[in-house]
Amino acid sequence: MLGLSPLPRTLAAALRDAGDKKTQVRVSALRDLARHAHGGSAEAVERLCTVLDEDPAPGVRADAAVALADAGARAAVPALVRAAKGDDEVRVRQMALVALGEIGQADDPELCAVLERSLSAREPALRFQALIAHAHLLRESAEGALYRALGDDDALVRYVALRLSEERWGEGTLPPRLAEAARVALDDPAAKVRLAAALLLGRAGDTSGASWIVAAIDDGRGADEPEDAEAAIEIAGRLGLATARRGLSRRAFGLFGASRDPFAWQARVALARLGDERARQAIVRGLGAWSRDARTLAVAAAGRAGLREALPLVAAMRGDPDRAEASAVEEALALLSQAGQIDAGADRGQDDEHDSAP
Repeated sequence: MLGLSPLPRTLAAALRDAGDKKTQVRVSALRDLARHAHGGSAEAVERLCTVLDEDPAPGVRADAAVALADAGARAAVPALVRAAKGDDEVRVRQMALVALGEIGQADDPELCAVLERSLSAREPALRFQALIAHAHLLRESAEGALYRALGDDDALVRYVALRLSEERWGEGTLPPRLAEAARVALDDPAAKVRLAAALLLGRAGDTSGASWIVAAIDDGRGADEPEDAEAAIEIAGRLGLATARRGLSRRAFGLFGASRDPFAWQARVALARLGDERARQAIVRGLGAWSRDARTLAVAAAGRAGLREALPLVAAMRGDPDRAEASAVEEALALLSQAGQIDAGADRGQDDEHDSAP
């Protein structure tokens, strides 16, 4: 017979059970305390801080730090700073850094000091987490910390430094020293670091790491994280990497025309941007699919691929939410309009050249 799930604890019950002799009971009580703290209970926040400071089990203290982050309890920042500086267990200090990165503020000098100190901690797990918190909170000084981290002894720290750089500068201009360090990282011994460097450079329009992007598409090399594989596909289309076409086609259509690849849709968009007629036709056909979800996906693909031939079909869906998601239609129309303006500008440029020819 299946047992019933326990009911959520009242605040009084959660406060009581947070001091229970059994570790499992205390851990369970933390979830309820986090819920009450998120609801505005100062007493719940105070008790979670006490657990973080005093509980004998490192796992419970670490969970208390996570619970405070989940509750968004900014009043707990001093307790989290204490834990990040002085707890005997690396796991507790690590989770305290996680929480500080989520709920801390850049104008807190003690918090900033503990982040700076943790960037050079002996333990890679602490350097890794401190770098994430530092990049999110101290954006103005992020460049220096990320640059130094690209020379870290630990591959995961170097990897996250590259991904944080991509998150920070995105489509903008990459600081020169970071760009140069990323080019050096294309020869990193760790495949995932090489790919992360290639993706960062690719976002900036630099094709120095094209071979690693293609390798990630072809055989997943370096793409240990799904988002890295997805980014490689998207950037290959944006950079116009013709060498990626074979791998993109396999992902988009499979061996016999049916793909189970989790990024088949993204691969079709990338192929369409490369001028692949099969991909372009598949996206346009999708605009007439039976399923509203499939039509919406095709609308998004048409917009991202800049398929001007899809414009009338997408425009016909405007104002009819039964045919496709309204926000997807509007976004696609904006992208297609932008693509048309770019094409028109290119055509005008060619006309000007013809007009000026002798």
